[in-house]
Amino acid sequence: MNYLLHLLLSTSDTEHLVGNIIGDFVKGTLHNQYPPGIIAGLRQHRRLDSFARDNEIFRRSCARIDKQYGRYRPIIIDIFYDHFTAVNWQRYHQQGLEEFAAAIYASLQQRREILPDSFRSILPRMIDKNWLCAYRDPATIKRALSHIGSRITRPNQLHLAASELQRHYTELENDCHIFITAARTAGLDVSPLYLSPLLSIH
Repeated sequence: MNYLLHLLLSTSDTEHLVGNIIGDFVKGTLHNQYPPGIIAGLRQHRRLDSFARDNEIFRRSCARIDKQYGRYRPIIIDIFYDHFTAVNWQRYHQQGLEEFAAAIYASLQQRREILPDSFRSILPRMIDKNWLCAYRDPATIKRALSHIGSRITRPNQLHLAASELQRHYTELENDCHIFITAARTAGLDVSPLYLSPLLSIH
């Protein structure tokens, strides 16, 4: 559910941005159920997900998380990477995060009728709570993980996982920077407003 990182690497085309943000809610083969721009965004979303699964930096981040979280560690890292993307947004993107988020919400509302039902149902909460900006706050990360955990039928401890953010904050932040740079190098950054990371990479 790393909405912001997917959006960061998207083009500035509105439909491409929409396709990227709804990517986790669209399953199966992509036909012509959406306009071409949204299909392109969905495809890029899937490319980034595939890249992450095979990326050594993403796997290293997952390995930092306590083993008790098992198969849910990639979900945790997705959320943590969105936190770091939000915190360091001004280092990556020419447009301010608040302005960018407002434009995304407006675009989603304009296309509300073609959004997947599962995404349409959360859109009012996303806008009301300003999720894209709120991920800067660790308390929001904790609530997001608790909510995801409550929706999983299997027993899990995701409501406790936010503590891992503080335990490994510096290392995970650096991982996120390296991951974004690697994704860009791999050709997954198509944003014309992207800025080079300014923090040191180790």
